[in-house]
Amino acid sequence: MNLLKLSLISLLVTFSYGYELKISKTFDESLEPDRMQLSFSLIAKKESAAKTKEVLHKAIESIKKEPLCKGGGYSITPEYDYNSKERELLDYIGTADFECSFKNIEEIDTLLAFFDKLEDLELRQAPIRWIVDKENMKIEKTALEFRAIKYAKDYAEILSIEEIAKCSVKNVEIIADGYVRYEAQSMLMAKSTMQTPTKEPTILNLNATYTYDCE
Repeated sequence: MNLLKLSLISLLVTFSYGYELKISKTFDESLEPDRMQLSFSLIAKKESAAKTKEVLHKAIESIKKEPLCKGGGYSITPEYDYNSKERELLDYIGTADFECSFKNIEEIDTLLAFFDKLEDLELRQAPIRWIVDKENMKIEKTALEFRAIKYAKDYAEILSIEEIAKCSVKNVEIIADGYVRYEAQSMLMAKSTMQTPTKEPTILNLNATYTYDCE
């Protein structure tokens, strides 16, 4: 009996001082893609660094005429043969990377025609995919953050209405960058037969952790 009384007194003291409640919640938003993106690399391989650089520069100049494409940074590295007893220099490999953003395939007709005429260059292309414009993504991300902040007060009200606890918001921690999940896109295509990929939703996720003082 004394043990029961001590337990009840201890419980009442705990509630009188209050306690801290921490919960986590994930918010997500399905966004409609509004642009397509093509990422690709051009690779040149010549017997000297100077010739490799010359081939790359001509290609970079041509692609930079396309206002829809950005990039052009490149690197040149030597390639060696290690099969013999002594290391033998084979050639130099240069790689230039680009990214293009457009609303329909017809906008990059000139670029595709350039791909079809490649002679001294190798093309490595990632699948074309639908994306959400960066500015639109920023707007949606801000809206999702406001939604996460509003939830802090809403959850405290739910606890009160359900007579679970009376809580006040102590802290809200939001992972600001969150992450974006793109749905699967079309496979790698031949350079002369690129087609518009199927449009799939882009999922924007954000995680929030809430800390409450409760009684």
